Amino acid sequence: MALVTLCPDCGTAYRVNAAQLQAHNGDVRCGQCQQIFNGFSTLITADESTLAYPEQLQTADPEQETVKDSLSAGAATASENVDEVQELSTIANFTEVNKATVTDVFDAPRVSRPLPWRWGMANALLVILLIGQIAFTNRTALTVQFPDSRLHWERLCAVLACTVPYPQDIKRIGIEASDLQKHPARHPEMATLNALIRNHASFSQGLPALQLSLLDAQDQLLASRIFTAQEYLPESEKSLQFMRPQQEIEVQLNFDNSRLHAWGYRLQLLYP
Repeated sequence: MALVTLCPDCGTAYRVNAAQLQAHNGDVRCGQCQQIFNGFSTLITADESTLAYPEQLQTADPEQETVKDSLSAGAATASENVDEVQELSTIANFTEVNKATVTDVFDAPRVSRPLPWRWGMANALLVILLIGQIAFTNRTALTVQFPDSRLHWERLCAVLACTVPYPQDIKRIGIEASDLQKHPARHPEMATLNALIRNHASFSQGLPALQLSLLDAQDQLLASRIFTAQEYLPESEKSLQFMRPQQEIEVQLNFDNSRLHAWGYRLQLLYP
């Protein structure tokens, strides 16, 4: 492979080497149109087999034109500058390359570098996406801090097919009262658990589950079961999805006690 540079003015291509280009920081003169250009700016590589027809390409120096004008002003003063002029205008042994063999290389599309403002926009977009992802992950916590934002999150989730869960702070939901009743006269096999639960939080919360444990006379566990909200809610409140701040819900559970003969119970609130 050989190094090839192309005159930007007339399109003539030349074979070069690194030492020739470095002589004057890459500045050279085209042997065809005498145009001075920087050989590094159009430098490529080409196959040796495609190189043909030697052509002259001169190295150029910004001070060269001034020296030539001074030499033509008078022959008397020219002799002392001959060595310097010859050094600056030495014809480099560059070889012209058949233009057809390098056309495809020079016509190939160049990869454009992204402008600084594009990088800035890309970084800003990534930051916005990151903030959006963090907000989406913590959307439930945000509805606690900003209750009015729930409507906007629910609209967004309607598009994204997601949900906005309600907070679940079990420590702020309490059992205000409860009792276990038996009906020996009318229904001796049935027992009824009544309870009143309350949301003490200043924000709405998801409905908790109830764990009922039945005990014998020695407080030993006989049976235990977890009831979901849909199982313990009254028929009139089956569509309820959450508990409003300070809201109370009455719970009534009927169960068959004919085999267990429970004497006591334990009731616990939990989020599965």
